[in-house]
Amino acid sequence: MKTLFLFTLSVVLALNLSARENPFSMTDVFEEETGRMIEPNERPTTPEELQEAQYIREMQQKMSNANRNSVDTTTPKETKPVTKTYSKQEVDSLIQKTKKQTEQKTKEIVKKELANTKVAEPEQIVYVKPRADISEEDALVAKEILPFLKIEYSDNKLIIHTDNSVSKKFNIIKENKIVIDYKAKLNFNTKNENIDSKNFKKIAVGNHKSEGFFRVAIEVTTKPTNYNVTYKDNLITISKLN
Repeated sequence: MKTLFLFTLSVVLALNLSARENPFSMTDVFEEETGRMIEPNERPTTPEELQEAQYIREMQQKMSNANRNSVDTTTPKETKPVTKTYSKQEVDSLIQKTKKQTEQKTKEIVKKELANTKVAEPEQIVYVKPRADISEEDALVAKEILPFLKIEYSDNKLIIHTDNSVSKKFNIIKENKIVIDYKAKLNFNTKNENIDSKNFKKIAVGNHKSEGFFRVAIEVTTKPTNYNVTYKDNLITISKLN
């Protein structure tokens, strides 16, 4: 019996040494050995056999635990996506870039809208403070006809302002017009303007550059003989007679 115990112990030690080199192969040997020892017709009966079987089970359990501990059961950690961070200077730079892009787009849109829109030039009408020699009923309205010619008018009076000298004055009775010619050689297109007055209807300025003058024609509501025309201080004044 002692011989059997020593033999079994030698086998266990040998298997223990082998298990350190190959844990998985060792497990199979012990399982096979344990199966052999617990066959019904070979169950231990004496105290020595029971002690030997108990020792073998303990050694098998230790080897099984060693095998489980030697296996790497750790799982790789999931890698999280890296979130990019920006410095304050980078953020400010991005904001300025976005503003410039927005301003440029806005300017382009405005330019397109202006190009497709015709802007009407406002009529240049200036209300002039009444002069001391004119009553409140004859308060004058100033109006620019051309850059070199302006008028002031009321219901009963019309004044022509220009730096050019008068060369001739006459009436066209059939058309109820008072005509005044000025000495000048100017380039401009014929101009026609309505006059908001009870006694003056329209004013027309025609270009006669080749002949050295331009003509101003005032259309009145009644015969030109019902109006008085005076020339003083480079001003032509046309007044309605009572």
